[in-house]
Amino acid sequence: MKCISWCVFYIYCTLALVNNVRNDEIIKAFGNKVRFLRKEKKYTMEKLAELAGIDYRQLSYIEHGRFNVTISTIAALADALQLTLSELLQLDGY
Repeated sequence: MKCISWCVFYIYCTLALVNNVRNDEIIKAFGNKVRFLRKEKKYTMEKLAELAGIDYRQLSYIEHGRFNVTISTIAALADALQLTLSELLQLDGY
């Protein structure tokens, strides 16, 4: 069995905690904005998911604030909604 130092163990644990950081308010606000914009364009979930190249169930999780979205998915949603990344990520009021 390989022995690791406490320093390496501490760094590993710290990185593991950082990877699990969530801000549920931001995740929900982003989902609300995506839903608002989807409805504004009169897209169904299936249509927006198809345009973004994601599964409609994933889109449902995003819109309900249950899924922490990757930057590549955000970019795909922005393209599908004909927005820039910065426009999609402006969450004031959501």
